Amino acid sequence: MTTWIKNATAIWTDGQTLSGAGLVTDGPLVAELLEAGQTPSTPIDRVIDAQDCVVLPGLVNCHHHFYQTLTRALPAALNKELFDWLTALYPIWAGLDEDAIRLSSELALVELMLSGCTLASDHHYLFTDEIAHAIDWQMEVAQRLGIRVALTRGSMSRGQSEGGLPPDRVVQTPDAILTDSERLIRAYHDDDDLAMQQIALAPCSPFSVTDELMRDSAKLAREHGVRLHTHLAETEDENAFCLETVGMRPLDYLESL
Repeated sequence: MTTWIKNATAIWTDGQTLSGAGLVTDGPLVAELLEAGQTPSTPIDRVIDAQDCVVLPGLVNCHHHFYQTLTRALPAALNKELFDWLTALYPIWAGLDEDAIRLSSELALVELMLSGCTLASDHHYLFTDEIAHAIDWQMEVAQRLGIRVALTRGSMSRGQSEGGLPPDRVVQTPDAILTDSERLIRAYHDDDDLAMQQIALAPCSPFSVTDELMRDSAKLAREHGVRLHTHLAETEDENAFCLETVGMRPLDYLESL
């Protein structure tokens, strides 16, 4: 279906603003950009008069934690530095269930859509036996809402018993992480330019995954042609952690992997 959106104030990706402008869409693609007074060169199936409206490219959210929408106002975690904030919240996140994952994903995505976001990426790295299929549930919610998503299969493999920050009950073995990562890529990843859903791999951070998992995740991502994502140098706490444990700052550490 071709649609002519006319009489709009249009803001293009280069920042140019045109009054009384229009554009023609052909399915999911923009087929024509029109200045005031111009008419489409192709047959049109429907017309939308966008007078007093602004047409702009959809916003892209590059990093999110959908499940954290449920605890963003928890008093015990307010005004904390990162490591203290995480320590306060890990015990609560460890108790999340399927309803919590589905509802938090819906809440986060609807908030993003209402603010003009049309493509969202989530970094979900928290897995327990109760929420082992968190990414599957997130994908179902995104498909129902109709928003494009690049969901990342996050991971934590270095618990407190191995010198990491997260409690052991919210970390997984490298084998379990890599096996599920490959399953999700095969189930959901679409490498088409117009894909509505993609999967990326996302070891959480230097203080919650092992060297081996960082390397193996990068190898698996290359094998399947998917993106790789992580946190990097979030705070001075992370700088200090990396200097103390591996003798390098975070960027140098990740480069070495």
